[in-house]
Amino acid sequence: MAIFFREPGEAMSNKGGKFTEQEVMYLMSRPAVENATVNRITYSDAFKRDCLRRYLDGESPVRLFREAGLPPELVGYKRIERAFSRWKENRDEILDGNDTDQHADMARFAAAAPSGTFDVRDTLIVQQIHRIAELEHQVAALKVVVASKEKTASTDASSEASVPPDTLSGE
Repeated sequence: MAIFFREPGEAMSNKGGKFTEQEVMYLMSRPAVENATVNRITYSDAFKRDCLRRYLDGESPVRLFREAGLPPELVGYKRIERAFSRWKENRDEILDGNDTDQHADMARFAAAAPSGTFDVRDTLIVQQIHRIAELEHQVAALKVVVASKEKTASTDASSEASVPPDTLSGE
């Protein structure tokens, strides 16, 4: 399965925090994600619980998201930061739910990650996908401009053809 994430520096800023349809499909394929839309990700209770436990044990939030197949290049650093902020505020409620082995669910999330680690080639491919989409959008916009110019030119040509020749020469 292809991984869809954004170019460096593009993380959420150019899209207004919105995901593409391909990114939503990818997010929905992750066990850590309960639901995803173009605007929002809802994480599973097990993922929240395991992330919060491991975070409180000193692990990096970004690393935990990467292990679950949710790299910051896709979800955005700010979204990860806000998720942990909310989870810390609701710490007791989150940690009281279904007390299973501390790392069992997280191991499941990590095992479901596309490759466990992210290859720079995947990043390059995704950057190229985004660039191609951008160029296709530009081509479509230019086709509209060209069609408009052609229509204007043909309208001008037909109106000149209907004017008597002696009025065109200024005689």
